[in-house]
Amino acid sequence: MMRIIVYSIFILLAVSCSTESNNHQLGERFFEIYSKRAEIDKMLSFYADEFEYENIGFSSSTNDPKFLYEDFYGWKNPSIKYESENSITVTEILSNKYSIVAKGYTMPYLYNGNYVEGNRFVIWLELDDNSRIIKQTDWFDYPMSEIIEAYQLKQSISID
Repeated sequence: MMRIIVYSIFILLAVSCSTESNNHQLGERFFEIYSKRAEIDKMLSFYADEFEYENIGFSSSTNDPKFLYEDFYGWKNPSIKYESENSITVTEILSNKYSIVAKGYTMPYLYNGNYVEGNRFVIWLELDDNSRIIKQTDWFDYPMSEIIEAYQLKQSISID
């Protein structure tokens, strides 16, 4: 009986560690593709059908990952130009069965011809049982000029 209990615990630990390792690899693939800012369809494949996004710095949200990449992140915006092929550098990834958290910084870029310095970020991805993203929360250390521009844009499109 004791042998069965020990084997059961060992199997549970092995499965748990395997899931965490797989999710760590999933996080590495996600942020490698994310950094290139080119393959929206590949990015969309990481998301579950039911999805929630929240950006803490801009107090914005969406439930459409395509909108997130095309419009919010501006991947199709020709006014955003990075100096290198990578838009971010990830310095740390932590994962478990239901989460991937990455910390890093964005690379400098040009926006409408204006130089924008890189900034720090933390992105928290919450996963379902199939390791698909059901919630994404972004914390970016935006420059004050971007925060002011986003606030003014939000005010101009507010409906009273």
